[in-house]
Amino acid sequence: MGATATSSVRASAPVYDDRFRRVVEHVLGIEGGHSNDPVDRGGETKFGISLRFLKVEGLIDLDRNGFADFDLDFDGDIDGADIRALTPDQAISLYRRCFWERHAYGQLLRPIDGAMFDQAVNGGAAAAGKILQRALNRVTGEVRLNARPLVLDGVVGDITRQRLRDVARIGGMSPVIEALRDFAEARYRAIVAADPSQKKYLKGWVRRARSLGDV
Repeated sequence: MGATATSSVRASAPVYDDRFRRVVEHVLGIEGGHSNDPVDRGGETKFGISLRFLKVEGLIDLDRNGFADFDLDFDGDIDGADIRALTPDQAISLYRRCFWERHAYGQLLRPIDGAMFDQAVNGGAAAAGKILQRALNRVTGEVRLNARPLVLDGVVGDITRQRLRDVARIGGMSPVIEALRDFAEARYRAIVAADPSQKKYLKGWVRRARSLGDV
């Protein structure tokens, strides 16, 4: 059965909208290919997809063939071999389902949609949400919007989305982007301060933070 079984992930050829395609290709360019650096707290990764993440999200069986869709070698588990077998199209399908659609980033104002997608892929949706909320709280004061500070719960729900629209209407998008970059960089520096072994990644992380909003 293992020799003839097929996965819906392999067989499908989804058509993505231009905005998602542009955003995900930008992130794939940052994340690069296969990595198994023992210092990297994310563990073994490929195209930014970690083994830890794949073990959770790859257990779906959409084609109901008896195999997890991301058990790519059909050996009954999801391990490093499956990470190494992952293709760009398969990574993109995960990014679409688990980030872009699940958290409705495509419904955010541009270019915040791409910035949030980038930060969620890199650090998780909750961390990305808190960065946005901190940024919006700062800009709320800068544009003198009469509104209470957002609760830093990491959930980009209706209140956070409305606040984004409000501050963008009054002050434009540039202050939001600048604040988002500042708080993303601060998060990276805090990671290194707490765990100096991660310092080797700081230069790239800061560059990533300062490029938020470019796509």
